Amino acid sequence: MPTTYVRVNLAAIASNVRAVLSRLDNSQLMAVVKGNAYGHGMVRVAERCVAAGAHWLGVSYVDEAVKLRAAGVTAPTLAFVPPTEEQCRAAVEQDVTVTITTEDHLAWLREAASQSGKVAIAQIFVDADLGRPSAGDDLVRLLQIAAGFPQLNITGVYTHFDSTDTSSVRGVLDVVKTGSELQAFAAVVKKLAQQYLGAPIIFHAAASSLFLTAPDSHPDLVRIGTLLYGQYPPDLAANRRNLDLAPDTLELRSTIIAIDEVPAGTTVGSGREFVCRRPTQVATLPLGYAQGLSLVPAFLARRRDTWWRGRQRPAVVLVGGQEASIIGWVGMDQCAVDVTDLPDVEVGQTVVVPTHCTLISPEVPRVYIE
Repeated sequence: MPTTYVRVNLAAIASNVRAVLSRLDNSQLMAVVKGNAYGHGMVRVAERCVAAGAHWLGVSYVDEAVKLRAAGVTAPTLAFVPPTEEQCRAAVEQDVTVTITTEDHLAWLREAASQSGKVAIAQIFVDADLGRPSAGDDLVRLLQIAAGFPQLNITGVYTHFDSTDTSSVRGVLDVVKTGSELQAFAAVVKKLAQQYLGAPIIFHAAASSLFLTAPDSHPDLVRIGTLLYGQYPPDLAANRRNLDLAPDTLELRSTIIAIDEVPAGTTVGSGREFVCRRPTQVATLPLGYAQGLSLVPAFLARRRDTWWRGRQRPAVVLVGGQEASIIGWVGMDQCAVDVTDLPDVEVGQTVVVPTHCTLISPEVPRVYIE
């Protein structure tokens, strides 16, 4: 077993997929595996989500989708970030659905489809006040142009909201007035697509927050990320967290490689900013900021309480289920932990490190359990 690794519970993730599916009637589920599946490991998690019933996969970039294809994952996959011309060629060759927002995207896809002899697959993104690249008022124009490309298949139109408020879709389309219901907007978009493309499309807007709070916001598909990994969206009130989730999908673990007793007055860590105020048992972990551990140690985090509020908690680890503080600045590949007050701590003991899952380096080995 590696001295530092990420323990990923695939059974818990599959359970959360099934929990989401149990709330859906005719809608499909897109399992979002961007950011290395929120730190869990993209390929294995994607495979498990599909096996548990997910219909689609969502990634940030075409390159991520290409990695899934190389690993044998064939489920329909949407890349959220609009592609470059080069990425359009890779997407067409690998049957990846790309997000388009401009006429250039259509031209690139047309050329890529012509060269490869395959059909390009795309969906159009319309922004909802997030300031992201968007088709905006050009949606109708893009549909008109796409209608003349037989090797281009527009399968959907989608948007994204930063909160649970669906009462306004300002800036999405002039024909949709402020205060219109999302369902009305979806109906308008589908009618336009049918008119110009002569084929039905899907429309989707709901991510984890809307999925839980607005069941009428996901007629065709929901895009679920954070819920699959046992976490509720941070903007969700406690009384709306009404889905039974398996929380323990990931743990960052390390191993105590040394324990040293140092006298009061000893400095620990770079910069010599931390000074032991008492004789201290210092445990060393082979884990640092190169693996994704925060640079800020506990004692500085507490000093900067105002700056720290709302961010990751002060740096602690769990040794035998008990909290122990990281002391001194975190190094690139090591950190120090004060274990003075903990009983029976030994070299070789496993330590659990609470950290933000998406910050963990992909280079840290993932160990999967069922």
